[in-house]
Amino acid sequence: MSQKELNYIEDIYNHEMLLINIIERVCDEYDDERYSSLMGECLDTHENLNKKILKLLEGGK
Repeated sequence: MSQKELNYIEDIYNHEMLLINIIERVCDEYDDERYSSLMGECLDTHENLNKKILKLLEGGK
């Protein structure tokens, strides 16, 4: 993988980390069960994407 490609993947990783942090903060601020459930699903989605990105950066399959 070229340096340019690695930089793009690193940007994607940082973007996902930012989204995860924002979603976690939003979940902490609201008590509505429906809203928390929706945000929990979003959090799961972004955490799974983040795991895949880390595997890619580590050279995993």
